[in-house]
Amino acid sequence: MTWGLELWDQFDLIANHTSSGIDFVEKVAKFVKERCEIESRYARDLRQLVKKFNPKKKEDEHIFTFQKAFIGVVKETDDVAGQHELISESLTEKIWKELHLLHNELKTERRKHLSDGKKVQEQLEQSIKAMEVSKRAYMKASEEAEQALQAFQKADQDMANSRLQIEKHKNISVEKGQACERAKDEYRNQLQQTNSKQALHYSNEMPAVFDELQKMDERRIKRTGELLEEYANIEAKVMPIIQKCLDNMKDNGKSVNGQQDSKLLCDQHKTEYKPPQDIQFEEYGSKHTLPRQPASETKGKKGKSIFTGNKKKKKNVDNGLDGNDQTLTPGQKIRTSKKKVQQLEAQVAQLKNSREGMEKMIDVYRQNPSLGDPATIEQNLSDNAKELDALNVDLHRYQCYLAALENRDAPPPPEVYSKTGSSQSPPAPSSSVPDGAPSNVPPPPEPAPAPAPPPAMLVPPVEEDDEFEEDEPHCRVIYDFQATNDGELTVVEGDELVVLEQDTDNSGWTKVLKDDEEGYVPSTYIEYV
Repeated sequence: MTWGLELWDQFDLIANHTSSGIDFVEKVAKFVKERCEIESRYARDLRQLVKKFNPKKKEDEHIFTFQKAFIGVVKETDDVAGQHELISESLTEKIWKELHLLHNELKTERRKHLSDGKKVQEQLEQSIKAMEVSKRAYMKASEEAEQALQAFQKADQDMANSRLQIEKHKNISVEKGQACERAKDEYRNQLQQTNSKQALHYSNEMPAVFDELQKMDERRIKRTGELLEEYANIEAKVMPIIQKCLDNMKDNGKSVNGQQDSKLLCDQHKTEYKPPQDIQFEEYGSKHTLPRQPASETKGKKGKSIFTGNKKKKKNVDNGLDGNDQTLTPGQKIRTSKKKVQQLEAQVAQLKNSREGMEKMIDVYRQNPSLGDPATIEQNLSDNAKELDALNVDLHRYQCYLAALENRDAPPPPEVYSKTGSSQSPPAPSSSVPDGAPSNVPPPPEPAPAPAPPPAMLVPPVEEDDEFEEDEPHCRVIYDFQATNDGELTVVEGDELVVLEQDTDNSGWTKVLKDDEEGYVPSTYIEYV
């Protein structure tokens, strides 16, 4: 059904209906806009919540299952916030802007169609007005002709009138009659035009305007329905992702394992100490003396006096990182040393990869000199070798710590990448060099860094007396040695030192005491006296 046939006389009704329809589009647009603001505000609040409860510490410090589960839930909540942000953005771009554009287009189109309808209506009204004017002119002309005819007849009957007066009234009557006929013809023509215009108005012109308004309104209804459907589809598209986040939250909750957390706590903090033995009964009185402390306890106290007495000793900046911190338990020392070994192994692997790349580049430059000068890479390769050797020495040192802590054999020494000079040099620090090497050997080169002592390599216990230093073995320096790393001790030829820890594991280093300062020196640089 069309408005032109059914509502041909309801121009005002159609105008009001189309206006209310356009207002409804604006209402839907406002609804979608407020929904976008709600989604945006909700996402922003979720982001702030995640930021507030997101752990400040590194993730590797959250090791328990309940901690990891909570971190996972916080991350999934952040993902949910992202999906609500996506809903807000999609609703704004695909729904609100389309509704706003549709509203403006409908207002413009409705204004044009109503203007066309008013023009058609005005034309009909003008035609009707013209017909009314011609009708009134015909009525007036007809009355005048009737009056003129009556005056002529009266004059003709009056014998007193002259022939001239009768002719005059006759002429007036004829003129009025002719004017009446002309007015009649004009009225008849205008009436026909008005009838034709009225028929055209109600059968063609106005229905055409109504049909355009009907198309516009139906297009508005259809487009509004499509946008409402898309409104639901936008949220439906992100629902699987939100459901996936919720499923992940459930999985995080299910992953909490109290037994596993308890085991992890035990593995991290167990001290490996044995429970104390039974406390011995002690007799008190004049006939009894206090039991003498075992030799092992006495030696332990004496060893402590060497390290922590009034003597000043050099601080080791790596203390606590190599398992030599006396405040750590044995288990903590092993874990700390393993962590340091892993870090150094990663650095060594990175340098080795860089070195392989530089070696390949040098080969390419040598085969094709036009590509580059090999000398520019050789300096970098030399620096890489020095860094690699230094890291390998540190790695071997910590590997030795770990081996001593775990009571297993020390690993073999690392490969040397730096080029050695052709000049004569003394033997490197090694247990294979016999003690008491002659002092006239040329000064040695600087040895590799000395390791800090692991817990199993602390100073051997000594008997407690006032002259404990005299009971310790002594040695004499036969080569000058300059300390370059923490834990090493600078000595000169001829110094007499107290041996605190002998090179029993063939590590190439001996711990000595010099002028209230202790440290490591190469075993081949001293001789026992």
